[in-house]
Amino acid sequence: MNKIRGRLVINELNCRGCLSCQLACSFAKHKKFNPTKSCIVIKRNVENESTKPVVIDGCCDLCGGYPACVEACPYNAIMFEEVGPSYE
Repeated sequence: MNKIRGRLVINELNCRGCLSCQLACSFAKHKKFNPTKSCIVIKRNVENESTKPVVIDGCCDLCGGYPACVEACPYNAIMFEEVGPSYE
């Protein structure tokens, strides 16, 4: 079986802290718009007022190769980078 392998690439300079990625993730995994059920946490730096999405280790399954967070992000702060096929 051919399975898409990849990783999420974070561009924190593009993040605006809108929570779209968190909400999309929680809905994709749990069918609920609830940021606490997401595999993504938005970290805020109060000193420079910046935000960045952080993916929780061991939680994300990349939505089978079509990450909901990537589709939901209007600022391209999260992108999917395909690594190549894995044959199982």
